[in-house]
Amino acid sequence: MTVAILEADKPIGRAGTGRTMASFMMRTKRVRPSLPPVSRRLRAGLETVVVLVFAFLFSLGAHAGPKAPDDYSDSEIMRGFMLTVFGREGPLPQDGSAGFVNKFTDPVGVYVLDNSGIAGQAAEVSRFVALLDRTVPNLEIKMEPQPEKARLFIFLVNRANYRQVIADAVPRSPQTKFLERARCSTILWNRTTGVLDKAYVFILADRGPKIFTSCLAEELTQALGPANDNAELRWSLYNDDNDVGTFGLFDWYILATLYDGSVLAGMNAEEARSVLPGAIARARAFAPRVRPLLVLP
Repeated sequence: MTVAILEADKPIGRAGTGRTMASFMMRTKRVRPSLPPVSRRLRAGLETVVVLVFAFLFSLGAHAGPKAPDDYSDSEIMRGFMLTVFGREGPLPQDGSAGFVNKFTDPVGVYVLDNSGIAGQAAEVSRFVALLDRTVPNLEIKMEPQPEKARLFIFLVNRANYRQVIADAVPRSPQTKFLERARCSTILWNRTTGVLDKAYVFILADRGPKIFTSCLAEELTQALGPANDNAELRWSLYNDDNDVGTFGLFDWYILATLYDGSVLAGMNAEEARSVLPGAIARARAFAPRVRPLLVLP
């Protein structure tokens, strides 16, 4: 994964998402005139723009890897949390957002723009959103039929349109080459310190079901806050050097602890570490109900 972070006063802060949705639908010739100008709402009152470019540069293995453990220790979960919630991987220097907890604090409505022409993928998005809503305590996330009420927008894009869609979202710069090589990318906006306001997720839809499923699971969950990638996380989606391609128990623990009520948006690493033992204990108590619903890597 490659993560690029642009400051709010760069061109993307003024026009980054202003044309993306309309341009995407115009190019695919399935225009919905009723689609509201979401960009105006996005620009209003936003203090920080965080652009996360998740570039899948790994090769998906032909053979299944070792079986994942049935459970993980508190120290493993805490380490996974600290490595994914804090820090950013990528070509640009770390910005301030890398040093504190980022999460949604309001219900997250998910709106899908599917012009890929590939059957079944929008339904897969809906199923995965329903899984997250059912299994992650304190995270309210559901499909939203009205785009003006959504916070997380998922664009299902074919390779032929992907580069132009990204170009509409991110003005041409040295960083755009990282986006254009990606199979998936995500743009996040902070409303205030640590409080996520909006997310755009772009997923290549025409590279086969295995890549689609992996991209969807990683991009959607990282758009919820754990945005860093680390090669030391053996059993995590957030590691481009392994063959984990599904949302499993380890990543569920990270998301469940992130959305625990004691972990507050804007906390720094020391503050988060102090409340993680309690958050992990609560997640562990809930895990038996979740484990049967997850596909272990």
